[in-house]
Amino acid sequence: MSKQYLNDFQRGYNYARLWHTALLAKKSPQDILELAKAFLLFTGNNAELAKGIGTYYREQGMERMEAGI
Repeated sequence: MSKQYLNDFQRGYNYARLWHTALLAKKSPQDILELAKAFLLFTGNNAELAKGIGTYYREQGMERMEAGI
């Protein structure tokens, strides 16, 4: 059985996708995009992990804006 090794960006994106989807359903698109901005501007040791989370939030915020939610 082969293991799939994920980089920090992929780990952050997958974490947000698996655990935060229900949480984001209760938020407005503007709130989601503000969260995305905060994560995307993160610097330091965990910046790539934060960028993965921020990218997922940005995608969800944009989808909700386009859907008119």
